[in-house]
Amino acid sequence: MRATIAGILLFTFLLPTLHAAAPVSEIGSAPTYTPSPIPVPVPVMTPPQQSAPPAGDAHYQMQMLEDEVRTLRGMVEELNNEVRQLKARQLEDYMDLDRRVSGLVSGGAPASSSSPQGVDQTSSAVEPVTPAGDETAHYTNAYNQLKAGKTAEATALFKEHIALYPSGAYTANAHYWLGEIYLLQNKLEPARQAFSTIVNSYPAHRKAADATFKLGQVYHMMGDNVKAKAMLEKAAAGNDNAAKLAQRFLQQNF
Repeated sequence: MRATIAGILLFTFLLPTLHAAAPVSEIGSAPTYTPSPIPVPVPVMTPPQQSAPPAGDAHYQMQMLEDEVRTLRGMVEELNNEVRQLKARQLEDYMDLDRRVSGLVSGGAPASSSSPQGVDQTSSAVEPVTPAGDETAHYTNAYNQLKAGKTAEATALFKEHIALYPSGAYTANAHYWLGEIYLLQNKLEPARQAFSTIVNSYPAHRKAADATFKLGQVYHMMGDNVKAKAMLEKAAAGNDNAAKLAQRFLQQNF
């Protein structure tokens, strides 16, 4: 009996001790501890600030651009003047050559008093020259105005000559010089009409070959290369100066 009581007392004494020594992990599965990540501050990259150019620099650049534009305009104007002078010089040289050729056609010497110097006559085998003193004087006046560089006066007089003498000895010549004046002034459509009149209405005239060549040039400047090539090839088929010019133009542009 005494032994039983002793055993009970011993069990009672050891029970709290056993409970205290039991680890918590014995109950259920072992807990896992995951530490929270420590936030690391990420630096924010701020784009570099572009400082606006000073107002003075922008104004200076604008002035530089304006100066360049004025310089370019001046250069263009100078080139235009040179082109006009070259065209006028070319026309003057051609007129001088035409005047000398006219003297040869009329008999190997300068034109006589009945045909004043400067009048590019028509060959009598092609178009008979009628003894119309007023017509000759009128045409000579128009031709001299052109030779003096007075294109406005010459244009008016050549038009007047065509109206006064539609079948005159110098009517084809008047058409031709009108075409030259219009071409000099870059008036392509009137130039085309003037040269076309000679090609179509005066095919046997001594200026027909020159007019054919000029008409080809005008068509080329107008962008109609089909007609231009046809006129130039027609002019190049001859054996005169216009043929050589047409051949050269074809080689350079076609």
